[in-house]
Parts: sequence; C-alpha cells; structure tokens
Amino acid sequence: MMKALARFLVATAAIAMIFVAGFLGTSNSNYAFAADLPDTSYIKADNSKIDLNNANIYEFRKIPGMYPTLGRIIVENAPYNSLDEVLAVKGLTSEQQAKIRENADRFTLFKPDNSMQRERINNANYRL
Repeated sequence: MMKALARFLVATAAIAMIFVAGFLGTSNSNYAFAADLPDTSYIKADNSKIDLNNANIYEFRKIPGMYPTLGRIIVENAPYNSLDEVLAVKGLTSEQQAKIRENADRFTLFKPDNSMQRERINNANYRL
C-alpha cells in the first residue's frame, strides 16, 4: 500500500513538473524579440485594423478569403515583427501571399500580449 502511494506521488509530481516546464518554456519564448513594437492596448485599440500578433482567428472574417485557413496560418505562426515576416511563413501559396499584400493596409502589429491567456484559434465564437 505504501509503495503504491509513493509511486502515485512520484508520478503526480513528475507530471506537474512537465506541465510547469512546458508552460514556462513556451509562455514567453516567442515574445522576446518583438520589443520594438508598440505596446498592446485593448482600451485604445484601433478596431479597423487586425493586429496580427494578438487578434483571434474570428477577426479575419473582416477580409474575404482570409477566414478560416489563411487566418489560422497567420495566428499559428505569430508573433511577427513585420509584414515581411508574415509573407515569409513557410507553406504560404503565392495566392495567399497576394491576399496578404493586397490587404496590407488593414493589418497592424503590436507587441504580443498573452496577459489574459486568450485562445486565438478556438475562442468559442460559433455561428448557430
């Protein structure tokens, strides 16, 4: 009985350490290089433009042809420092790159803000 309890506690501690290490390892690693971008402000946000580092996939519905596939690709490969980095995402077709270029004036870039731990892909905005 005591050996089973000890194994259970060790396994639980190992799982917790893996979870914490994974969370800490990914939470800030991609965001360090975007220091030159302006701070994200949800209060002063310009809703006429899509912030490629912080918008959820639903925002890409504003631009025909970008939702859901191209929006998902952009969200999954963020953060970016420039539109050129978006255009350089591996696997984009020439048509997708053209769609991004022709709508460049509808995008903006701010520092990535993960303070609210927002889900950017599946954010529970469903159509009935």
